[in-house]
Amino acid sequence: MFLTRESKNKNMKIVIYTHDTFGLGNIRRMLLIAEHLNQSIKDASILLISSSPMLHAFRLGKGIDYIKLPTISRNIQGEYQTRTLGMTLQDMVKMRADLILSAVRNFSPDVILVDKKPLGLKRELTATLRFLKEQKAPTKVYLVLRDILDRPDVTHRYWRKKGYFNVIEHYYNQVLILGDKTVYDAARLYHFPFACQQLVHYCGYLRRSGEDLKDAQWVRKQLGIGKEKIILLTTGGGADGERILTHFLQFWRRHDLGKDVHAVVVHGPELCPQTQQQITSIAGQCRQVSLLEFTPHLPSFMNAAEVVISMGGYNTLCEALSLNKRILCIPRVTPVSEQLIRASRFAQLGMLQLVHPDELTARKLATALHQLLEEKQTILPGAALSFDALEQIEKQLTKELPNHKLPPPVRLAAQKAAFPAYRVSK
Repeated sequence: MFLTRESKNKNMKIVIYTHDTFGLGNIRRMLLIAEHLNQSIKDASILLISSSPMLHAFRLGKGIDYIKLPTISRNIQGEYQTRTLGMTLQDMVKMRADLILSAVRNFSPDVILVDKKPLGLKRELTATLRFLKEQKAPTKVYLVLRDILDRPDVTHRYWRKKGYFNVIEHYYNQVLILGDKTVYDAARLYHFPFACQQLVHYCGYLRRSGEDLKDAQWVRKQLGIGKEKIILLTTGGGADGERILTHFLQFWRRHDLGKDVHAVVVHGPELCPQTQQQITSIAGQCRQVSLLEFTPHLPSFMNAAEVVISMGGYNTLCEALSLNKRILCIPRVTPVSEQLIRASRFAQLGMLQLVHPDELTARKLATALHQLLEEKQTILPGAALSFDALEQIEKQLTKELPNHKLPPPVRLAAQKAAFPAYRVSK
């Protein structure tokens, strides 16, 4: 039996579910939300339910705990498979579903935030959502979507096939989109039915708080360098970063950008051992390059960099733009078009320089980097975007909490001039 709201403690109980099958994007995004809610809502208790194998590497604040689900991974073709345990995929999903249901029944949350998939991975949230509905639980359920999922036709067809629109209408209180309607109107482009559109709230983009950033001097000390300009290359989890990493290091070995430039390459913990050995060998032949597998301080490294080279993942681009960095973006284009769409849209707005991965060469890298390093930029790349997502999520979750005052939103300084028109290389 589900506890009633009157029988609970006065603190707000929040469950955050994220399925995490590929890369670090989902877990980093939902952890950022968890950290903000933990700091801004007095006496909040937050239970994170995730299968990310890297969850232990992140420091969790007081008031946040987690349940680690057995890991199901997804390869670059989009196929699911068990990662470590000798179980069938079907049995693994059943076990995960049982764990989630048990956690929700016992924790009795006021709020559940569900990342991206309305029914969870392989429908593993179905039993939990039905339980909440049948018990008439006071728990409010929110779906959290990043700005772009895939091409509109593909997304709409997939969501209709899975019955996601009916699920949202039946089980969810609100859909929180981490994006700006003027940049990408997901509800319209994905053809949300009217009933679902009524539940949509655009929150703006996520930003990394400056309070938890290490300064540039700290970063340089970690790297053992002086006043050199830093070029940061990050490929997220790294599972599909082989081509970008190899091209960049081969370029770095052959092209001299000067002694005052240092490259930091963070290849990610999911890079296959063979590729890791290969790029380590190439990096050993390069001057002024630091090769890292992973750092929990990636935003601090990004903040210290002159130029950020990345794929088109939501977290990385939001962090780089909110920190006003010059960006060279080489997006992933398969198995979904999400990153290419996002990078293309931001490039059209003059916020980054885009190189299509099919056209990636050392020569194009050299041209783009020289351009970005020498550019005298007077306009903040992210100045036209709203980075109020954390405050907006908090606002939606705490509407019924008495005496809860929101902090003023954090926005970048307004700019009057137009954005510089970066060339899109395809």
